[in-house]
Amino acid sequence: MHQDRGDDEAQPLADGDADVWGPVNDVAEGDEETVTLRESTESAAGTGGYDLPPDDADDADPAASKPERMAKNALRMVLAAILIGGVAAGGVLFATGGFDDLGEVGSSVIGDNAVEQNDFTRSEAGDCLTWTADAPGDPVTVDCTSAHRFEVSGVIDTASFPTAEFASTAPWPGVERFAEIRDENCSVMASRYLGGGLDPQGRFAPGLMFPSRAEWERGVRSLRCGIEQPGAGGVQEEFKGRVRDIDQSFTWPDGACIGIDAATRKATGVVVNCAEPHAFQVTGSVDLSQRFGGRNSGKPWPSVNDQNEYLRGICPTHTNRFFGGAKKFKDTTLNVQWSVLSEVSWLTGSRRVFCYVALPNRGGFATLLGDARDDALLINGKVPTPADEGPPGRSVGEPVPLPPGYTPDDAEHPAPGGG
Repeated sequence: MHQDRGDDEAQPLADGDADVWGPVNDVAEGDEETVTLRESTESAAGTGGYDLPPDDADDADPAASKPERMAKNALRMVLAAILIGGVAAGGVLFATGGFDDLGEVGSSVIGDNAVEQNDFTRSEAGDCLTWTADAPGDPVTVDCTSAHRFEVSGVIDTASFPTAEFASTAPWPGVERFAEIRDENCSVMASRYLGGGLDPQGRFAPGLMFPSRAEWERGVRSLRCGIEQPGAGGVQEEFKGRVRDIDQSFTWPDGACIGIDAATRKATGVVVNCAEPHAFQVTGSVDLSQRFGGRNSGKPWPSVNDQNEYLRGICPTHTNRFFGGAKKFKDTTLNVQWSVLSEVSWLTGSRRVFCYVALPNRGGFATLLGDARDDALLINGKVPTPADEGPPGRSVGEPVPLPPGYTPDDAEHPAPGGG
């Protein structure tokens, strides 16, 4: 690795209030390595390297970290990218590290002028790839039982495209064209590979790994469809196991606080420190297979009403236990609610839902500060004042919008006072 790259190495940068990572027009010609972009590619033109596709603005984390706010001119070299086609999208990520020189990426070269080979170009359906945060342009193949970021679902045969488009002298197709290729191929490949499909409301999404402009000019024409778990800021989260063998449900650990978009009052879907503004706090998770049948049971989807009836007897108990007693929970003035599974999620094998505490606020969530188990909890900036007598039930009084992929229960009981 060269030590004199300086500002030429890409750094993550949040582009103001927009949920698009950038800049995408400041990449020096020929400096790119390999690129990844999400479903929205309007702001991604011109990127190179393994990058990450943009998500919807509603999924943005408004509290971007300092490294994400580095000056735009610090971005010069873009690395290998992954085009993400999931329902949750959020920005183009330019990460540090990547290919410095030919031959320094654990690759092999066959012949004097042959295209350089590495684990990405050699990968096949069923292979699992991962990379470190400081070297996203250097994917390596690992056993799928270990932590990884991308599971290859298929190799796209570029011979099926017009000859001129992938010829040795053809110009780099560009991010928008790669997005079209992803949309036309990767969802289908994921469904065929899994033998059933991805849960559109779950934690996984189809993606595409493709060569950057620089790699393209070196002769790389490899395209790989795959499955990944989008995370905050467009970074792929690590997961273990093959997707076909694990539950695709989107759940968080007990006690996790989920961020809030201050403008929309919607949950961001991003885990934050509970000392930061957040929409709700998770109090437990429930495996519906214990009541309604496992992944391979062949049992039909339980209706939302059936799920609500079952969870209405479980989530309050989980929540009281989480707080150390019903009285302590009541004193927070928060409500308990839970997610439910849609029929399509059920049919893809998802079985887990989660319980959480929150308060509704003008069609969204009230802003919480602090762990709800502590005395320092603030709701919309105020200390909660417990009501003399709480109403029956602990469910929210109106549907509260959750991140994409979650359906709340539909119980309608009034919220306790003091919020």
